[in-house]
Amino acid sequence: MEIRSLVFVATEADLNEQAAKLFARLDAVRDLHIAVIPEGIRVTGTYQTLIGIPFQTLWYLSVSEGKVIARLAKLRAGPLSLGLVKRYVLDAIAAKASRLELRGDMLLFDVDSLLRDKGLPLRTNLTSVQCDYGSVMIESG
Repeated sequence: MEIRSLVFVATEADLNEQAAKLFARLDAVRDLHIAVIPEGIRVTGTYQTLIGIPFQTLWYLSVSEGKVIARLAKLRAGPLSLGLVKRYVLDAIAAKASRLELRGDMLLFDVDSLLRDKGLPLRTNLTSVQCDYGSVMIESG
């Protein structure tokens, strides 16, 4: 089966609801909040070690080879920009998420593979992803 044309829209509320379920079992990440802005997806929260360290990331989204690509554009902890540790953060995320592939400085998400694993043999033919205030739109065609 193949999807010829489809527009999928997820709101900030949708993304925050899914993130709350996903991160509920992780004690180290607290107060996680996702905001969708035209530049991409901004994720803020607190990383709890001995003390709570507030963090902020900005992810640029795109589509390539039918996969959703997330590129970590900005990483801050408190007032500090942590561009030098981006690779460490990407490695840590990829190690914890079996559905993500790390390629260079990008995380790739294969939607078709996820659907196949869920018993839905679909090819989505993803073509683009667009972010706007409050929602992200993924198109196939």
